[in-house]
Order: sequence, then C-alpha cells, then structure tokens
Amino acid sequence: MRSLLVAASFLFVAGLLFSTATTAKPVANTAAAHAHQFAREVTEASVPVGWTSFCKAQPAECVAGQKSVEFADLDHDRWEQLQQINSLVNHEIEGVGDNDHYGIYKLGIINWWTYPDDGAGNCNDYVLLKKKLLVEAGWPRSALLLTVVLDTHNEGHLVLMARTNDGDLILDNLTDAVKNWSGTGYTFIKRQTADNPNDWVRLESGRTPEELAMISKALASHSQ
Repeated sequence: MRSLLVAASFLFVAGLLFSTATTAKPVANTAAAHAHQFAREVTEASVPVGWTSFCKAQPAECVAGQKSVEFADLDHDRWEQLQQINSLVNHEIEGVGDNDHYGIYKLGIINWWTYPDDGAGNCNDYVLLKKKLLVEAGWPRSALLLTVVLDTHNEGHLVLMARTNDGDLILDNLTDAVKNWSGTGYTFIKRQTADNPNDWVRLESGRTPEELAMISKALASHSQ
C-alpha cells in the first residue's frame, strides 16, 4: 500500500512539470470554435450517490457558492497542465474496482468515490484527484466539473470536464489524450453545475438519434 503522501507527491511532481518549457500548441482559438465544442445543458438531474457519500466524508470539497468563472481561459500553460495532470494520474494510479478495493457490496454500498491515497482506485477516484491537482495548480473549481457518461461499451463512466473558452475538454483515465467532449465517442449523461457542485444537470448526449436508439435497444436487451 502506498502512503497517504501520494497525493502530496503528485502536487510536487506536477509543479516541476508546469515549470518546464514546452512547444505543444493549445487547441483552436475561440473565434473559430463551433457550437458543438460546448456541451449543452438540458434539464436538472439527480445527484450521483457516489458524490453524496464523498461529500459526507469530505464536506470541505463540496462547498456551494464558490463560482468564480464558468469558462477558464485556455492559454499555453493551462493546455500543458491538462495534458500533464491527466497523464500523470493515469500512470501513477492502479486501476481497481470499488468492490475489489474496499468490499463495498458487503457494506451495502453500490458506489464509493474517494481520493486514491493508497495509489489505487477506479474512474471516480482518478477524476477526484485530477480535479484536486488542477485546483492546486490554479484552475477555478467552477470550471472543473465531474461528468457522468456511457463509454464506448455503453458502461457507466466518470470523467472530468474542463470548461474552457476553447471548448469543453475531457480528462479520462482510459486515455492520456485530452479531447473535446464531442470527440470522445461517449454518450453524455449529466454533470455538476458551475454554480454549485452539489447540483447536477442533464446534458445533450453527443450522439445522433439513431445511435441513441441503438444504445437504448442494447441496454434494454442487456437488462433482461
């Protein structure tokens, strides 16, 4: 088991990475952005049980009324930060399911979100650590939103959406590439709001009606 100092060491390593000169280019300028670069909110949504339990354990991380901006300005340094934090956490954390990790089913818990302080966790834990590191690097909390999706296998998955003036960008433990939300191939379900992390909204899916019909049919068959 890794020590509880793992998260702190990430902050130190990330700080070194951020100070390194780089030649990578940020994504396209806002003036050339199209509407599909930003996910559209549709209606209110229920709060995931994992977030509710996380807030009971970490109430300081779930304080409402901290909105500073809705979109972070994506300059050269911030683009590098997104890439480096996404890759760093993906490679340093060992992927393991909640039940194998914590035995949550015996405790009557269906989903457990927490920081991967022992060096292991699932997609939810990756996301929480990435958000923490980005906030420590100076990103506004209100522009970093936990987002529920269906992955390319139509399985539930959690990613981090960084809302920037160049689009809604996704940090994902399944890939080191930081992508625009519409380029992930995922079905988008819901996310936190910028105003209050405890309020969630349903999103446009990012799929065509035909794709959604196929997904619904597959899920219905799987549930029988």
